[in-house]
Amino acid sequence: MNALSKEAPPSIASARWMALVLSRARAGAAVSLVGASPTLAEALRARGHSVRELPGPEWKRGKGPAPALVVLEGEAVERVLETGLEALRRAAPGAELMFGLRNAGSARALMGALTGEAPVRAGLSEQRVLRRLAEAGYRVAHRETVPCTSEGTALADDTTQALRALLAQLSPSTQVEEGLYVAVPDGPVREPVAGLLSVVVTVGAGTRDAALDEALFALAGQEQQPLELLLAAPEGVDLSVAEAALERYGRLGSFQSRIVRAPSSALTAEAVREARGQYLAFLDARCLVYPRHYVQLVQALQAGREAWAVARAFRTEWASGAGTAPYVRAKVPFPLGERLEVEHLVVHPELVHAMVIDRGRIGPFPVVTEAGLGDLPARLGALFPPVFLGGIASCEVRGPPEPPAVAAVPGIWLVRPLGAWVDAVARIRDETLQAREFRHRVVDALNDRIHGIPWVHTTLRALANRLKRDSGR
Repeated sequence: MNALSKEAPPSIASARWMALVLSRARAGAAVSLVGASPTLAEALRARGHSVRELPGPEWKRGKGPAPALVVLEGEAVERVLETGLEALRRAAPGAELMFGLRNAGSARALMGALTGEAPVRAGLSEQRVLRRLAEAGYRVAHRETVPCTSEGTALADDTTQALRALLAQLSPSTQVEEGLYVAVPDGPVREPVAGLLSVVVTVGAGTRDAALDEALFALAGQEQQPLELLLAAPEGVDLSVAEAALERYGRLGSFQSRIVRAPSSALTAEAVREARGQYLAFLDARCLVYPRHYVQLVQALQAGREAWAVARAFRTEWASGAGTAPYVRAKVPFPLGERLEVEHLVVHPELVHAMVIDRGRIGPFPVVTEAGLGDLPARLGALFPPVFLGGIASCEVRGPPEPPAVAAVPGIWLVRPLGAWVDAVARIRDETLQAREFRHRVVDALNDRIHGIPWVHTTLRALANRLKRDSGR
C-alpha cells in the first residue's frame, strides 16, 4: 500500500500512520510512545490502552508492565534503531516495534548526492535498518512504502535509467523513498560462519526416493569441509527416506544437516535465512555433484576476489525403448568452450545447481526473489563476473532442460569492463571470418575436383559464386 506523503517523512499525526498504530495495539495493551506524539497518545487512551509517553530520543523501560507496543517518532527513530535496539529487545522481549523512515539510501537521494544537486540525506537507509533489526532479533511483519521518483538529477535519461536499474538490482531498498514499518520479535540472524559451505537441497513433491538417495550419497562424499546440508521441503512432503539416508551416510563424511519446512512460495527464502555458512550453494534433489565439485569452487573463491564461482555441468539425457526401462543415452556438457559468457547464464539456468556464492561479497544483493532461483545466475552475472571452472564437468543435472531465463529477467543491466566487451566482439568477428574462409576453401576444393566435367563445373561454379556473394553480406 502506497499511502504515504511523497514530500515528507511519515508523520505521527497522519491519518494513515495513526490508523496503522491503532490497528496493531491489542485491546488493553501497554504502549510506549518514544517522541512527541500527543495526538496519538490521546487516541490510544480513548481506546483503553495504558500509554507511557517518553519525550525521547532514548527509550527507557520504566516501571509498570512491559509494553506490548513501542512506537518511535522523530529523532528517536534513528537513535533507537542505531544504538538502542538490543537494549529494547532485552527489556521488552515481546514488544512489537513501529516507526516511519525516510530512506537515506534511496536512489533519488544517492543520485542527488552523486551529481551534487542535493546534499547527502541525513538519517538511516532502509537497508541499514533491516540489517539492524535482524541483528537485534526482529523481523519486519508489515511494510508500507512509497517508491522514489526519478526527479532530482539532471543526468541524461538513459544514464539515469541505467544507474537506477543497477542500484535496484544490487539492493531493492534503493527504490524506496519512505515507509512505515512494524517489526516483531524473532530469532536474531547470526553472522555467517567463516569457511562453512551451506548447501540448500530442494526436495519437491515429485522427487523420486532413489534420486534423492543418490543426491545425498554424493553430498556425503564431498571433500569440502566444513559442510552444512539444509533439506528444504514444503509441508506434507515425506522426508523419511532422506532422514534415513542422512543417518546412514553420516559415517562417510563429517557434515551437519537440518530440515527446513515452509510453504512452497517461501521455502527457498527460509532455507537461505537459516543457512549459517559464508558460502552458499543450491542443489535440486535430482542432481549429483562429484566429490571435488564444491572444494574446487570454494578454493577458486578463496584464491581471488570474485563473488561467486560456477563449474561446467552435465545434462543427462534419458531414452527408453518399447518394453525397456529408461537408460542414459548421453551426458552433454554445458556450457561449451573455456570462456563463460552472460548468454550462457541465461540459456542454461540449470547452472544454479553448479555454483557457490560468497555471501560476504554480494552485499545486499537479493539471492531469492519471487521469480525463484531460475534467474539467479543471470542476475548475479549481470553485477558480479564469476570464476568459471572449465574442463571436465563436476555437476550432473538430471531431468528435462529448463527454459531460458531471459523472460524472467527483463530490464537487467550489466556491469562489465569495456575491455571485456571489446574482447567478446573481436572473438565473435574472428569466429565469423574463420567460418567464412572455411566455406570458401570448401568451394574452391570442389571447383578443382569437378573442373574436368564441363557441364557440372559450369552449374556448380554459378552456385559457388552465389554462395560467396551471400557470405559477404
